[in-house]
Amino acid sequence: MPKLIDHAQRDREIGEAAMRVLARDGLASLSVRKVADEAGLATASLRRAFPTQAALRTFCLDEIRTAVARRLRALSGEGMPLVLSMLAEVLPLDTVRRREMIAQMQLGALALTDASLDASVRELSDGVRSVCAAAIAELVRSGAASEAVDAEFEADRLHALLDGLALHLLWRTDADDGARAQGVLERHLSGLVAARA
Repeated sequence: MPKLIDHAQRDREIGEAAMRVLARDGLASLSVRKVADEAGLATASLRRAFPTQAALRTFCLDEIRTAVARRLRALSGEGMPLVLSMLAEVLPLDTVRRREMIAQMQLGALALTDASLDASVRELSDGVRSVCAAAIAELVRSGAASEAVDAEFEADRLHALLDGLALHLLWRTDADDGARAQGVLERHLSGLVAARA
């Protein structure tokens, strides 16, 4: 009897292997062969799924978006605690999120000269902007921020702050840096809450 393949699980394993390769060895090492070795799969089977480098790179970006969305769906709560948890999911605060951010930065830089990645990079950035908009909406919905707040502006400002914090966290790896970044976010958002009072 042929072995049944859980394609969703295999895709997750391939995505995780690709993130490890990118974070450890860099973009130049992201190849079907290297990812297959990392995932413990036959190169031929991986090559069938990803016949080109562009397909593998796009898959990596899609996997980041999927992983972040899965983590966001698992969150519960409301108000400021939920908002801070949402925003933490797109910051490199642990090994998994750090790998995702390194991959996103490398592939994002490549997209500047490789049009095949442009749509996926934009979707990922738009996804972070959507998280920011949802965070502002949750503060308004929970009554923590005024309904009069300029939600579009605040989402844009939060997106810029989040991107900046993410970059700082990539270059600095002290344990205190993650807590400091979360403190900056909390203080920023507390300004919206204070405006409500």
